[in-house]
Amino acid sequence: MITPLRAVEEELMSFVGELKRRNVVRVGIAYVVIGWVLAQIAEFAFDNFGAPEWVLKSFVVLLLLGLPIVLFFAWAFEMTPEGIKREKDVDRSHSITSHTGRKIDFLIIAVLVIAVGVLAFDKLVGDVDGTTATSLEQSVAVLPFVNMSDDADHFADGLTEELLNLLAKNRDLKVAGRTSSFAFKGRNDDLRGIGKALGVAKVLEGSVRRSGERLRVTAQLINVEDGFHLWSETYDRDMADIFDIQDEVAAAITQAMELHLTPATERLTDNADAYAAYLQAIALQSLEEREDIFTAIAALDRAVALDPEFAKAYELRAFFHWMSAGWVVPSAVGQRQVFDAASEALRLDPSLASARSLRDTSDVSNWTWTIEIGALEELVKSDRSVRALDSYAYDLAVTGYFAEAESILREIVARDPLSGNAVWRLGDALSMQGRYSEALKLWRKSVEFGAVEPMYRLAVHHLIIGEDDTAATYLDEQGALSASDFSGARAFIHSMRDSSTGEQALDQWIAKEVERGENPVEINVTYGYYLAFGYLDKFVASLNERSQPGPEWQDGEDMETTGLVHAGSRFIQHPGYVERAKASGLADLWDSRGAPDRCSKAGGEWVCN
Repeated sequence: MITPLRAVEEELMSFVGELKRRNVVRVGIAYVVIGWVLAQIAEFAFDNFGAPEWVLKSFVVLLLLGLPIVLFFAWAFEMTPEGIKREKDVDRSHSITSHTGRKIDFLIIAVLVIAVGVLAFDKLVGDVDGTTATSLEQSVAVLPFVNMSDDADHFADGLTEELLNLLAKNRDLKVAGRTSSFAFKGRNDDLRGIGKALGVAKVLEGSVRRSGERLRVTAQLINVEDGFHLWSETYDRDMADIFDIQDEVAAAITQAMELHLTPATERLTDNADAYAAYLQAIALQSLEEREDIFTAIAALDRAVALDPEFAKAYELRAFFHWMSAGWVVPSAVGQRQVFDAASEALRLDPSLASARSLRDTSDVSNWTWTIEIGALEELVKSDRSVRALDSYAYDLAVTGYFAEAESILREIVARDPLSGNAVWRLGDALSMQGRYSEALKLWRKSVEFGAVEPMYRLAVHHLIIGEDDTAATYLDEQGALSASDFSGARAFIHSMRDSSTGEQALDQWIAKEVERGENPVEINVTYGYYLAFGYLDKFVASLNERSQPGPEWQDGEDMETTGLVHAGSRFIQHPGYVERAKASGLADLWDSRGAPDRCSKAGGEWVCN
């Protein structure tokens, strides 16, 4: 006698067997795998075409709704040699479900191979931000120390950055970059969120109170995952003991993380007020405003007046003069200021690597591209700071070594993931290689981080490929954040596209914008619209007028970068590009270092395409 439970079990087994016979299970597996692959492709495509987030969500919902429909059809219908028939109308003795099942198995295997390929590509390339999966255990972010004094934040910020730089010297420790860490200044974010955003497992935070020559510094190292304090300390010292405090904090952190001790801080100066002025300049390195350059140089002038032997202050002053060249002072003037400050720093301390690279790259009497690249290559052997790596990546990009620049910039972004500048520059390196979809995603992301410059990149890119409506959107945003007058982006583009009057209109607009430009950077951006609207000869002529190849820095040098970034403009294929490479000695660098990414020698002559 069959019990009710046994009958239910037999019915269930019969139903499962029928599901297998009709290939419902196989069809379901195939649909899920194919749907997953389609979702990955859709995410990549929608993101790069700038589709709203709801589009991807709607696509995924449609895929989910399709599953029960597909399963129903697999149950109710069957493939036969005569076509699709209702399952109940098929003679079981002539059923080919087993043959169909094998085909579905092969389909599943093929799609799984594709899925593995998608995962491998994602793992190899990483997120387009440049971040890669690394061990978080030995990683830390130094959050801006809270200023508890009555004065400005410069001293606290400078001390924070000096600690960050000191810890970064430890090769076994991943330290989040300055821009990303300072993004959390004045905020009270959850530590887990900070750790996830910066890709670190530990956070160092603290406070600074300065009163005359007395200093109180508190610091604590916190585990991101559980908020547990691994170490904390309060220091009540004289200002003259600031280097001892930095040493003790860095040593305690590395010990807590079971790493080798961080090298001791050099006593850069015995004058406490000179060091305070130096820290003020250190805190302004991010250059959020043009005026920060003047403020920083003034602080460093005070530092060297108080201590004329303060070599690091001269080295830092050379950096700020380098930043000012072509932005707040003429490039040639800035070049002389860089050389003088760097030379004085090296006279006082010949071991300063950054000062040596700044001197070599600004020496009009003995400069070549080979010397400049060599100086930066030597610098990054001992200094892997974001600032040093960024300078090296920039030179690699402008000399044609785009893939190498990309590799360096990915290292920077991995350490400083919230830096709009780093993300934007990585986008530039990808665009130089013709990888536009990746570049567009990064430029848009850097805009989200607050960078303005990428909107110009986005606008010019879309103008070059004829996507005027998209370009107009970015021009509207750029015009709202700059001095440029687009008089309504769509009307502006329509006027410049006119086949009979557009060229003249563009000439007049550029002349007007150049005349009212406040600095060389704005003027160079204006000339870039010759590229955007397809007047390559005029762009090259303007470039040659503003930037003569040679050892002296020119105000128009970054125009050449614009041409390289927008590979679709064919600037690199213009005869003027190779002519400039020969005149500037860039071709000599290619001969000695190796061919750049998009150039080769044919018949003894360099050809770029």
